[in-house]
Amino acid sequence: MSAGQIHDLGYKRYAGSRRSMGTRWTVIMRHQIATAWKGWWRFKPWLIAGLIATAVSGGILYFLSGNLFRMIGGFSGQVIKFADGILPISMAWYAPIGFLVSLTVSATVVAGDVQSGALTFYFARSVRPRDYVIGKLAGLGVLLSLIMLAGPLVLAGVRLGLSDDRHQLFELLPVAYKALAIGVLGTLIYAAVPLGFSALIANRRYAMALWAAYYLLLGSMAQGIGRLTSPTVAALDLASSLKSVSLSLFDVHRSGRDLSIPTSAALISILGHVAIAIGLVVWRVRNAQQTGVGGSS
Repeated sequence: MSAGQIHDLGYKRYAGSRRSMGTRWTVIMRHQIATAWKGWWRFKPWLIAGLIATAVSGGILYFLSGNLFRMIGGFSGQVIKFADGILPISMAWYAPIGFLVSLTVSATVVAGDVQSGALTFYFARSVRPRDYVIGKLAGLGVLLSLIMLAGPLVLAGVRLGLSDDRHQLFELLPVAYKALAIGVLGTLIYAAVPLGFSALIANRRYAMALWAAYYLLLGSMAQGIGRLTSPTVAALDLASSLKSVSLSLFDVHRSGRDLSIPTSAALISILGHVAIAIGLVVWRVRNAQQTGVGGSS
C-alpha cells in the first residue's frame, strides 16, 4: 500500500476590482429592484396599470385639449382649459396604484429581512446601517417613480406638446416643474412611509396589515374628523394631502364635496410622515446591528 500524500491545493488572493464602501448601497438598491421585479404579482401588474392610466389621461388630453373645463376654475376665478386640469386630477388614479405597489413591495422590506434573517447576510459583510437604509429607499424610489413620477411627467410633456404656439409653450413650462414636484412627493409617500411600517413589526403579513389599516382606516377617520372640526386634521390622510398639494400647485379649485386642506398642512403632513418613517427604519437597523440580531456582535 502506497503512503498517503498531502497535496498543496494552493491559495490565490482576490485580484478582482474593489469598490469603496460608499458604493455598497448601490448593490442593495439593485437587489431590491431585482427582487421586486421577479414574478408577476408584486410590481408588474401595477406598472401596467400605471401605463394604462397614463395612456388614458394622455388620450383625453389630446382629444379634448381645446375644450374649456368649466367645472374647475383657477383660485382667481378664471375658467381654465380641460388640458390644464387633467394632470392634477390624474393623481387620483396614480395614488391607488402607488398604494398597491407599497402594499406588495414597500411594506414588507424590513420585516421580511428580519423575519428571514437576511440582516445577518448584510451585516456579516460589514454593511453599514446607512448603506442598508439608503439602498432600500433608493430601490423603492426607483420602482415607485416609474408610476408616481414618470406618469405625471409624460402628461406634462403631452400638455406642452399641445401648445398653440411657441409663446404658449414658454408660458406652460412651469407645468413640467409642478409635475416633477408632485411626482417626487408621491414617490416619497409610497416608498418611505410603508418602509417605516415594515420596520415596526418583524412579520411581513402584520406589517402589510398595519400599513393598510393606517392608510385606509385612519385616513378615512381623519377625513371624517376634519369635516366636523378643522380641515387641517384631514391632512393626516396622505392621499388627500397629495391631492391638495397637486390642486394647489396647478391652481385648480376643489369640488364641493372635497375638504379644502391647507397646502402648508398637507406638505407638513407628507414630509413629517416621511421623516418619521425613515427614522423608524434607521432605529430598527441600528438596533439589529448593535444587539447582534444582524450578526455583527
